Amino acid sequence: MLESGYTTVLLALALMLLLAAAGQAPGEDSVGFQRVYQTEETVRQSKAQEMRRQINLRANPCTDFYEYACGNWETETTPQLRVEHRISAELQRLLEESVHRKDSGLVRQAKEFYQSCLIAEAQRSQQQVFLSEFIQQNGGFPAVPGAKWSAYNRDYNWAQVAGKLRRHYGMDILIGLRVSYNYASVQENSIYLSEPSTLIPSELCSKRRLNRLDAAYGELERLVTEQLRTWLAMGNEESARLAAEIIRFELELCDGMQGLEPWDAELHLYSTNFTRKTLAELGQLYGLDFETYVTNVYEQTVFRPVYMAAPSYYRQLRRTLGTRNGTQIANYIMYRAVAALTFPLGDTPEHRPALCLDRVRQLLPRALGELYEARYALEESKQQQLLQLYDHLKESLKHSVSAEWLEEGSRRIAQRKLSLLQLSMPSYEQPLILKLQLERHNYWHNLRQLMEQVQLQQQKREAEENLPLPTDPVEAYETRVVYRPLQRRLEMGWALLQPPEYDERYGHAQRYGTLGVGLARPLVSAFDELHWSAGLLEHDNWDRLTAWRYHNRSECFARQVEEYLQRNETATKQLINDSAALNIAFNAYLNWLSLQAPNNDFVRLSKETLPGLNYSNTALFFLSFAQQHCQPRDREQRQPWPQLWPTLTYSARQTHSWTRLAVNGPLRNSAEFAREFHCPPGSAMNPFDKCVIY
Repeated sequence: MLESGYTTVLLALALMLLLAAAGQAPGEDSVGFQRVYQTEETVRQSKAQEMRRQINLRANPCTDFYEYACGNWETETTPQLRVEHRISAELQRLLEESVHRKDSGLVRQAKEFYQSCLIAEAQRSQQQVFLSEFIQQNGGFPAVPGAKWSAYNRDYNWAQVAGKLRRHYGMDILIGLRVSYNYASVQENSIYLSEPSTLIPSELCSKRRLNRLDAAYGELERLVTEQLRTWLAMGNEESARLAAEIIRFELELCDGMQGLEPWDAELHLYSTNFTRKTLAELGQLYGLDFETYVTNVYEQTVFRPVYMAAPSYYRQLRRTLGTRNGTQIANYIMYRAVAALTFPLGDTPEHRPALCLDRVRQLLPRALGELYEARYALEESKQQQLLQLYDHLKESLKHSVSAEWLEEGSRRIAQRKLSLLQLSMPSYEQPLILKLQLERHNYWHNLRQLMEQVQLQQQKREAEENLPLPTDPVEAYETRVVYRPLQRRLEMGWALLQPPEYDERYGHAQRYGTLGVGLARPLVSAFDELHWSAGLLEHDNWDRLTAWRYHNRSECFARQVEEYLQRNETATKQLINDSAALNIAFNAYLNWLSLQAPNNDFVRLSKETLPGLNYSNTALFFLSFAQQHCQPRDREQRQPWPQLWPTLTYSARQTHSWTRLAVNGPLRNSAEFAREFHCPPGSAMNPFDKCVIY
């Protein structure tokens, strides 16, 4: 035993030397160490133990499978947040590494900027100089004691100031300018006038109106009061009065907002019908100086028509501005601008790395993508396994879109559309060059340069033609999987393919139940009601009879949602998508299994279960799917799906919640699930009437 322990120490020392030689600190990538040095059996046992800990064996899987799969979830976070925390830790380690010979110019700039951000705490004098110059160059801040703003800014033009802030710093204050596909002619981009960003969180601004009696309202007022007192050395009463004025100003703006942010370029291609006019015409229609704003953004006159995406907001903006004087408008604009640049009041050395990472992620996401890909991209053989999984999913969906309820013409269109959909991973072969002169000990100088350079790159997008690139490309470190209808592809990053959440040694049942379902969701969305309602590149929409049948089938899902909690259109669409994705992934897994049987590959098939878990391979598929949705009980009463704000989110009597519907809903529609867990007909998880589209 002593000899064995001594050998372990020697191996650890050897590893430290190897890491040091590679410019990597010991312990810097403990996850990577586990990836390389854990045996297959250890990995599989660890996964089995993790899954077993979450299962509540006292619950009946045929009554509430979520409770059965997740009833013993004791972690304070969710699986998704756990992945995000891991990714952030990995990105911080990568940024903190010394510059490598293979690092691109952009990666070197990201590391230098990150380091300057980390030590900016000791540069308070530099911050004050930067903010003083910034305020002076951008219209002034009337609230600054002794500023004598009115004497020097009689001709204050809010549209000009807001336009310059957008051009140099990317700030959407009062006006939200987006550059996105021109859905009238998708081979070019167009300008959209949308809703701007807000201090008040978007869900409280547009979906659930913030009330002055709400606790969140008081918290916002206290935050702004403290910021003004700290930045401007204002007295308590003055800062409280100005904070209340700023919050009231924005709350009025919220009255016109419909929740268009974050901007979804692909969604708007299908779901909207915006008016397109020249800036002069829109200015006359809404009584706002759009021409001055856009001219200052681009430093030239824009003659091409633009889309009005938020008419109700801009009517409200005109009303709000009409009841304010120049001083009040300037105070709001400059408060928002300064708040976007400074560190938060609670900034501490322990929190600084996370704040600096967020700033790099905001300004240089591509650099982080390059770093992550270089470290974590799969080797060629494992990439082929991923493509094999994707091909099985497509083959499974091809069978579904060939069902008899689709008319022959729509079946042919769907099959062709599916055949063209490719899986795309981030590529960084074309270098991005930014003209920067960064200084390690001057973060504010670096921030100004970097923000201006990033905006110059963004402004070039308006002139892109020949099917412009997406505005929000999926980077290597992201967990998103996005359907790009115009590019005919799914985009995904490498983060979904990293341990401990994903490991090829877990077996295909677990792989198809997690990653397979995750890929199937956007794949299926290409054939939902929204994406078949219009043909953008060519005639790829369905016939009326098929559309009518789809609508009838979707009503079945709507009734399920209504009976579970309450009628909700967003929840219905999500349930349709999740049910189809589960079916597609499960059938794809069965197809993979059928290909193994002729070879009598006993060793491979024996790896489809996990040691110590008394579940078949197909039961493991459903269990893996369910445990992706586990949440702490205090979080469960909140909705898991974005932009879902029903008045009722939890039924204590029935223990129904939107979280449980995300698991139980798709499984209740699966005959294979009911058969696997021996659920009697008519039980909660095996209703007589099942809803199926794909």
